[in-house]
Amino acid sequence: MQKIESLQIENTRTEVEIATTLQQHPDEQALMDVRIKKQRIQKNQDTIREETEMSGRYINAALEELKKSLVADPAYSGTHFLLGLIYLKKATSELDISTRMQCMTGESLAEHRDSANSLLTQARRHFVKAATDRQMASKCHNNIAAIDIHFGNHEDAISAAKMALTDLVYQEGHVARSNMGWAYFHLKKYENALSQLMQALLMEGKYCVARYRLGRVYMEQDRTEEAIAEFEKTLRQGHPCNSIQEVYLYLGLSYIKVNRAQDALSQFETCMQVAAGSCVAAECRHYFNLLQEEKTETAFQIN
Repeated sequence: MQKIESLQIENTRTEVEIATTLQQHPDEQALMDVRIKKQRIQKNQDTIREETEMSGRYINAALEELKKSLVADPAYSGTHFLLGLIYLKKATSELDISTRMQCMTGESLAEHRDSANSLLTQARRHFVKAATDRQMASKCHNNIAAIDIHFGNHEDAISAAKMALTDLVYQEGHVARSNMGWAYFHLKKYENALSQLMQALLMEGKYCVARYRLGRVYMEQDRTEEAIAEFEKTLRQGHPCNSIQEVYLYLGLSYIKVNRAQDALSQFETCMQVAAGSCVAAECRHYFNLLQEEKTETAFQIN
């Protein structure tokens, strides 16, 4: 699993490098480097497919062993926690396949979405049972909060995140705060969201998921310059923060609001290079094309 994640991270970083190079009117040597990097990305993708198939076998084998353990001791919290993690990982893979590796629609999307939802339901059930163990309760409640956000059960997510924070020595309190803030965001309780996300960043200033989400809150409050500042900070943090594809999309949209069309084009172009087949890339492509059309019409009117 670590090898797959490492290769995915490397590909994302390389895609960003390619996008940056192509925006700078590259010479022949730079274009040669781009071609070499694209070949490396393709090689990594082939390896990822092979490793994914192999790791899937290991995960399924582990799943069967854990199910046997559960039969032997149905109340053991450790088994429930591991089962929750496995189902959560499998669900994440289903969602990635349908929205990040490619942007599925229709029956194909519904099939993967239904599979992911079923897996997440199972994961949640196991985390609830594992949470009876005080030592892993906060981890479980944090995962439950994330799952509840996925299902749109935002009040439940807030309750779960608060439960995670009852352990004062829990080392991922910033993640729980971020989840709570994101749930408030979806409930349109923006001041509450702001409070939780800022606390998350006070606890862990490098936690760029919270910073991206803070930018989204500022956007909804029409505090566009502040949103831009948070998105730009997220990208300046470098890897892995600059692989959050949504940052490029919303930074581009924020630039449009303040009449920085050229900067917006640059962000959308980079976005299209990061996970090029994803649904977010499709959104970026849509806005990129709209801006290009506006530029063409303006140039035509001037001439």
